[in-house]
Amino acid sequence: KRASEKLGRGSERFAMHVKGMELPGYEPRGSFGMALAYATSDRGGCHQRAWTVRAEIEGRLGPRFSIEGRAKFVKETQDERAACFSLVLCDFAPLEVGHFVDMLNAATGFDFSEEEYLRAGERIWNLTRMFNVREGVSRKDDTLPPRLMEEPLPDGPGAGNVITRDMLDRMLDEYYELRGWDSNGVPTPEKLKELALSELISDLPRE
Repeated sequence: KRASEKLGRGSERFAMHVKGMELPGYEPRGSFGMALAYATSDRGGCHQRAWTVRAEIEGRLGPRFSIEGRAKFVKETQDERAACFSLVLCDFAPLEVGHFVDMLNAATGFDFSEEEYLRAGERIWNLTRMFNVREGVSRKDDTLPPRLMEEPLPDGPGAGNVITRDMLDRMLDEYYELRGWDSNGVPTPEKLKELALSELISDLPRE
């Protein structure tokens, strides 16, 4: 991103990044859920915040090349990963939420339920979003490189696919609604109160 900004002369089109972070090895035109995961990641084009590839290939989210169900899956995965990373655990550990909760309770003496654990992840995700909102991040930044929305995938099972602006907007609208954010991707006062983050309401953008 920074190199293309210095070079100019149209090189910006070839800077494949989201929020300044280059994309990893998962092609979103072949995995529509990854398009939303990259666009909404708190730190840019990151596959560790939500990884939809396997679920899509296995058909667990319905037809592979569809946007249906992606917003819910991405949101829930982001919350789960946020909770997991707060425990400083390996992203690739072949464990499930129940294992993480058992370890947390054993180490701390707490008595978290799985629901409470995932709620903590949601709280972390909203706290991080509020940090980014304070720094000027909004819907305009929850986007993809233009090439992914204009150039068809050249070959493979998804040959011809593009992530159109309409597709991304529809996923974002559903994702924001599920999160309790407004249409600009900003957590609402009601959501912050619900998550015991009322002290951050004063950081919300003023209209």
